[in-house]
Amino acid sequence: MARSDSGNGGRVAQPQGSALYEVLKGIDFERRELIDKSKGVGLFDLVKAKDGSYRCYSCTLCERVCPVDCIEIDYCPEFEELPFDVAAERAAALASLPGESCGAGAACVMGEKPAGFMPEIDMKLFDPVVAKIRDGSGLVEAFHATQEAFGYLPRVALEDIAEEMKLPFSRVFGVASFYSQFRLLPVGKHVIDVCMGTACHVAGAPLVAEAFAQELDIAVGDTTPDMLFTLQTVNCIGACALAPAVRIGEDDTHGRVTPQQARKLIRQLRKKEA
Repeated sequence: MARSDSGNGGRVAQPQGSALYEVLKGIDFERRELIDKSKGVGLFDLVKAKDGSYRCYSCTLCERVCPVDCIEIDYCPEFEELPFDVAAERAAALASLPGESCGAGAACVMGEKPAGFMPEIDMKLFDPVVAKIRDGSGLVEAFHATQEAFGYLPRVALEDIAEEMKLPFSRVFGVASFYSQFRLLPVGKHVIDVCMGTACHVAGAPLVAEAFAQELDIAVGDTTPDMLFTLQTVNCIGACALAPAVRIGEDDTHGRVTPQQARKLIRQLRKKEA
């Protein structure tokens, strides 16, 4: 809001926009080009992902803020201008998980059921965490208790922690996402930790992790669709003498694991679940 500054001769100070506003106001979004730029500068074809969705909406912010001035957007007249397909973008957002950039938690799709929606959780399990917070427990302690109750940190639980501790949600989420031991997505029934410490790495841990990934048909860090297995690597599990070591769950540690043994472990666990 404009105001009068008595120390400035009564002149009215003009409102100043944010740095991002200053960048955006210099763009013609209809033509996707920079205003007051010579021909051949600023207009470019939208980058598209393999599924056909747009990955860039040509804000040109990257070009403007590049610290080494290595980004240059050139005009390509041979490409026709592509309209923004609202229906396609909405479908792509619904196909993504909540929490992803412009995903199922975005304002444009709120209220609609996403294709990869998070499972409902029993918030009664969260009551002991709230009790501990009211007794004076700290933020990290609340995270540990929440993850012990749910296996990961659900967003709704993080929101409740922020409300109980009178903290901004951005700060709570920032702390939770900073520490690698806290998980923000659901994990499988069996969490497989492949040690990648120096001793295990030298003894062949990367090959063991690759064998697990091939047998489970997932990448390291992912969870199988049936929610039975989550595969991840850790820096150390305290079993250097048994390198390469693998831990399944909290206390089931296997030493001197070979790639063949890794595949056998998965088959045994699948047989038990069946």
